[in-house]
Amino acid sequence: MKLSVLALSVLIVSGGSAVAHAQNINELVNASEQNASEQNASAQSSHFLKQQVRGNNSVGRAIRTVLARYPENTPELVEIALDTYPDKYREIVSAAVSSQPAFIDDILELALARKLAPATELVTLAINAEPSYAEYAAEAACKFSPDQFNEIVKTAVSMEPDSADQIAKRLAKTYPNKILEVLVTTIQEVPLVGKYVVDALLALFPVDSSESESMIIISVEQLAKHPEALERLVEIAELRGIQQDLISASAMRGGLTDAQAKLYVNRHYIE
Repeated sequence: MKLSVLALSVLIVSGGSAVAHAQNINELVNASEQNASEQNASAQSSHFLKQQVRGNNSVGRAIRTVLARYPENTPELVEIALDTYPDKYREIVSAAVSSQPAFIDDILELALARKLAPATELVTLAINAEPSYAEYAAEAACKFSPDQFNEIVKTAVSMEPDSADQIAKRLAKTYPNKILEVLVTTIQEVPLVGKYVVDALLALFPVDSSESESMIIISVEQLAKHPEALERLVEIAELRGIQQDLISASAMRGGLTDAQAKLYVNRHYIE
């Protein structure tokens, strides 16, 4: 049963004696739903959270304790915590994400809506708290702070380079009009994973599609100075039947000399 925040607050503040009595719980829930105003609910919940903070001597520990007991109330409790202790947003975000990573979208939305910190800082906190959710942290931050899209991508992939291909792939699926942007930004930030990112993103296109060909040609230009990514792009271009002259020209537009471009092309294209 998901308790209202007011009912939850009363239960905790009262020492939890009503927890074992379903009838009392129902009475509290009904009373809070029927009679309590939003203002009173917020005040009670804030009081409850402050008691938890005093008992735990830390906002972070209090958040972990409360969310472990009432995970279904995560968004409401994080909202109250951020409003009550805005200067402790680092502890709150870190504790909430590490305790309930499935709510990472809600947690970041709440923090970003309050403009407590730049999106990149909040992404950093979230990924440090739960690295395995890096792609979800990046996706949520991009959704709520689209104006910081590139910076968010850079932050996420640099923090978790081993997951860069998965981060890029999720963002490319969510924002298909930004696939090239995701590809180039990711590889420029973590060039050593370039070929894996190329494979992950090109897998989103049909092999014989015009979009695939255009993306490869443009990517060759944008990533001409990144050897591993360029090597893989030229290899894929040959496999997909893209004319080598187009690839050479694109590489030169990206800053390679004619001789340098030919070195890459000649390794994969057979006359």
